[in-house]
Amino acid sequence: MHAWLLAFVASTQLTGFFCQPEEPTQTCEMDPLGCAPETMLVLDPTCTRDDPLIISLGEGESTYTPLSDEHWPEVNSGFQGGQHFFLGVELDNPEVGSPGLEIQFVVRAAEECPIEAPSNSCTWTTFGARDLVVTDPALLITVGDKLTTTGYVVILDENPEWVYNSWARVDVSATVRDACDRVGSATFSYIALP
Repeated sequence: MHAWLLAFVASTQLTGFFCQPEEPTQTCEMDPLGCAPETMLVLDPTCTRDDPLIISLGEGESTYTPLSDEHWPEVNSGFQGGQHFFLGVELDNPEVGSPGLEIQFVVRAAEECPIEAPSNSCTWTTFGARDLVVTDPALLITVGDKLTTTGYVVILDENPEWVYNSWARVDVSATVRDACDRVGSATFSYIALP
């Protein structure tokens, strides 16, 4: 009897030892900054550019894809039931000699607010926001005259598609300041159906 029990315990322990499920990657482990709190952007006192930043809004965990009518932001589900976006920006006129970006992402929604309606005519609820500073040159990808950075997790308090009983306008926006103290912003709007 003891031999059978010992064999059973040994086989159960060995099976568990070799078949341990992998720990799921946590959402912030997928973020290039690890969801770290915002730091201060260090301005470059030698930069003399004063033209406004021209930016576009996009998404992608590792590859930047511009948001468009054909490509909306994807709501990703986390391992604990939450939702998030992987957002990014593209600068049309970066100053590559003065690296560093301060980015503010905001996701908000307004029930039954048409895309054409002025923003101030809608009643908005903010579903997610994140402020961050990117200084690592490896995260600032230059292709031709443009610069992109992407993969930043913006955790949604709730998925706007689940909150409303009817359709809602969702605005995803980014405001960017560079090390030359230039500022630019972009907003992408779409209609979410319940």
